[in-house]
Parts: sequence; structure tokens; C-alpha cells
Amino acid sequence: MDFGKLKAFIVVAEELNFRKSAEILGMSQPPLTRLISSLEKELGTKLFERTTRSVQLTGAGVLLLKEAREIAGALSRIETEVRAAGRMKAGTLKIGFSRTAFMARFPDLIEEFQRRCPKIKLELQEVSSQDLLKKVEAGRYDVGFVEAVTSFPGLANQEVLQENLGVLLPLKHPLAKKKEIHLHELKNETIILHHRKEAEEFHDRISHLMKGIAKSPKIYIKAEGESCPILVAMGKGVSLTIANATNFAPEHTRFVPIKDMFMPVHVFWRPGAEDASLKTFISFIAEKEAVLTKNTQCLYLASDKSH
Repeated sequence: MDFGKLKAFIVVAEELNFRKSAEILGMSQPPLTRLISSLEKELGTKLFERTTRSVQLTGAGVLLLKEAREIAGALSRIETEVRAAGRMKAGTLKIGFSRTAFMARFPDLIEEFQRRCPKIKLELQEVSSQDLLKKVEAGRYDVGFVEAVTSFPGLANQEVLQENLGVLLPLKHPLAKKKEIHLHELKNETIILHHRKEAEEFHDRISHLMKGIAKSPKIYIKAEGESCPILVAMGKGVSLTIANATNFAPEHTRFVPIKDMFMPVHVFWRPGAEDASLKTFISFIAEKEAVLTKNTQCLYLASDKSH
């Protein structure tokens, strides 16, 4: 079934008159009649009840008309958006990102998008996780990339990455010798965390995970200006982070993956502010999400997604 047949069917179904429909379509009546007959044969059912006095839709015809209109509307929207993207001379997107999101292959995504859409200028700025989504909501940024947050009031979002979650350990730590550990092996460790006001969602989720494996987990809240990796190297505790973050880790530390644990990275935007540049970017992100390998367990547990 091609769109040409559907388009002709829509006209006939709306006019219920083959002669008038043929005039609208710019063709003679016999070819139109053959086209509709061909469509009915293809579908294996009658779409019209025809007499010498009237033309009426069958039940199958009513159903097809509803679906065909939706298809036609979708194709029209696609055509309009693609034409707009093709005519777009220039555009600007203000993109905010958290430090962890930046380390999670964010540069690779941005590089690929810029290669595909060189006319769109990207203004990139690192922002704390706690402030970023509020600034997207306020219109300070068009989109924001942040880790571990799965929803925010008033913003649309799309998961775009999943990064292996692991633990950064002092090099001489017994667990540093392992290729992989289970989360419960950290139950007696001191976990170094950012202050909740710096990364509320991440802080809460890590705390929630630790309370699941230890009655009274030992938490070290780093002071402003302190570095989690440096504190790990100093032996103050261990830090849960992603694999790519180890590119910035000091010597005498080692990253060990936690089995079946992943950290999601989402992109957020205001759904009512979708100009051509933003729509192009969101379409690109949706394409990347479509090929994303879904892992069974993330930093948020399956039963904790509404947390």
C-alpha cells in the first residue's frame, strides 16, 4: 500500500463521489475507480458500498479513513519540519551540562551533532547538577545534560547514555585487585559524597543504595573545594563514579566496575520552546536513544524509578 493510494482513498472517502474526487485529484474517473479497486483487492475487503445513486463507506473503510488521516498528518508534519531544517541558515543552542555528564561520552555526542549540523552554533557551559534543570526550566539554557536524574517538573527528557557505575579506590585497597565487584562488598566502606545541595538527586540515590546494603552506612561529605578523587587517594574513603571519570583520577587510585550497575544520563528541555534548532537536536538525541543498549539495572533500581 503506497501513500498515493491512501491519498486518493481519503479524497473519495471524504467526498463520497467518484466524479468529484477525480476532478480534485486531477485525473479521470476510470483510473480512480481502478485505483480504489486495487486498494480493496490489496486489503482483501471492500471499502465502499456503491450503488447507482450513492457511495458509502463500509466499516473497514471508516477504520482506514481514520488511520489514513493520521498517516497523512504525520507525513505533512515531517515534510514541514524537514523543509524548515533544510532552510535553516543558522541557529543557536545553549547547552548546559554537569561535570559527570560531560565525562560520560558527552563530547562525542556533541561532536557528532556538530558534524551533522554545522549551521547550528552550540554554546556549552558546565553547571552544577543541582542548578542546571532549574535554569533550563527558566529558559537560561535550551537543553541540559545531567546524570542520575530521571524526571523534573515541567521539563521533557530523553535518556541518551548509560555509563558503567563503579568505585574509585586507593590503589592499595584490597578490592582494587579485583576486575569487578558486587555492590554489597562496599557495605563496610566509607563512601565519599558531594554535599546534597551540590547534587541532590545523585546524593539521595547513592545514600539509598548504601542503606540497602548496610544498616548504618559510613558517609563522608566532602567540603566545598575538596575533590572526591583526591580524598580517595588520601585514604579518606571510596567514591562511586563512572568509568570515564577515571581519566581525571590521580595516581595511586583505581576504578573497579560494580557488576550490573549503570548510571543513566538524560537530556532535559522545555517542551513548549521547540524551535527548529532544538527540534533538530532532540531528533538527533532520539536517534541515539533508539540504538542505546538498555541495561537491566541502573543507579536507580527498577523499584526505585519513581523516587
